[in-house]
Amino acid sequence: MPPARPRFLAAALFFPCLALATATATTSGCGGAQTSAGGASAQSPEIECPEPVGTIPRESCAEIADDFGSFDVSSSLKIAGASRGAEQRIEAIRAAADLAAKLKGERVTLCESYNTCKTKPAEHAAEDQRLAGLMKELIDLWDARKFVEAQDVARFREGVAKIAAKLDGANAAPGADGAAPAPSRPTKKSKRGEALARIEGAGVTVTTSDGNVTIKSTAAGTHDALRVPAEELRSLGGRTRVRVLGSYTPSPSPLIAAGDELTIRFKYRAAQAGELQVALRSIEDPEAVESTVVFRVAAGAGTQTTTLTATPGSSGFYVGIGARGAGTVEFDDVEVVQNNAVILAARAEAASEPHLASTCSTSKTKALAGKASFRCESGEGDKLVLGKPASHLYLALRAAAGERSRIRTLSLEGGRSLDVTGKEDVELVIGLEGPGSATIRFIEVLPVGSD
Repeated sequence: MPPARPRFLAAALFFPCLALATATATTSGCGGAQTSAGGASAQSPEIECPEPVGTIPRESCAEIADDFGSFDVSSSLKIAGASRGAEQRIEAIRAAADLAAKLKGERVTLCESYNTCKTKPAEHAAEDQRLAGLMKELIDLWDARKFVEAQDVARFREGVAKIAAKLDGANAAPGADGAAPAPSRPTKKSKRGEALARIEGAGVTVTTSDGNVTIKSTAAGTHDALRVPAEELRSLGGRTRVRVLGSYTPSPSPLIAAGDELTIRFKYRAAQAGELQVALRSIEDPEAVESTVVFRVAAGAGTQTTTLTATPGSSGFYVGIGARGAGTVEFDDVEVVQNNAVILAARAEAASEPHLASTCSTSKTKALAGKASFRCESGEGDKLVLGKPASHLYLALRAAAGERSRIRTLSLEGGRSLDVTGKEDVELVIGLEGPGSATIRFIEVLPVGSD
């Protein structure tokens, strides 16, 4: 079988982002967006955290995910599956693949926690070293494997189990009295996707393969598909975090993906001085201030242009345009451009336009362009929304009294998590909004603070 040759080599990974713009900028909040004098926005290479942490360099979670995700044993799995006595080899290879996925999820979560000032630099550096070291151990074990005899496979499987035990904190030295020590990190519990309870209902199909479960919908509407009961979420006691790992494929594909650089331009006419706002939002956190630009305008007509980048590590992006304090504002020739091509537009020339939602009316009086313009009243919220995905995967915590929280996403890259307090009697529900498919590899339940 060919050896796995991932790009992962270093014992510690650190990839500070490069600035996307060189204009003079100010940072808004912890990990916030930069806004230049011309209205352009970019991710800062540094993050301003509350004291005593202060300024820290930003990590690239996308590069970390790519590096940790380069451990690929799929070709070996195919070869093992076609050979004699393959069952034990397949189990061993899958165990290595699952462990690699968990290591990747841990490291991406660490990056996200660090970039949002939730993990101190010293703690981040120590955990970075630990996870990088465990991944290197796994790669070394894989490259040194011999699957000729049954005992070779068993030895490899034992090696994977030892690394997994270290990841879960079960590798502490024995106590002075010889008794087994308490784990250095709280215990985690994992459950393969195929073992999740199903929710029967129309409009969704559920299939299993290789320990995973795939849910698929071809129709509009909300489709609950899988659940984790409350007793499993409470099994560790105290406050816990439930993490879902796998993949999701929306239908149709989103128009904006993580890392895309977009130029947004539009014409406007404001009845009075005020603010116009352009935001590149994500369905995962639509209220986030990152990737938001505010233009302060005088009464009258004009044009505005800005460039925004879809933040790596998130998904379900769309553009929102609004106005505050400017009275009645007219918008026209709104365009979202990528690689010199218009991918989204709002021109007020038809009763409905593709990928556009609006709370504005249209007016043909002195149109800014064409036959009509959008006529919007200033206030909170987006007035024009372009490219918002109609379909997504959701993870919801539900109690008898109703839903407590929900995550909407177009990606399970690095996993997605929800926190549960020890006293809550809630279950996790996984489902699809609209057409699409998701493959759940496994669910983790772990104490908050252990990841």
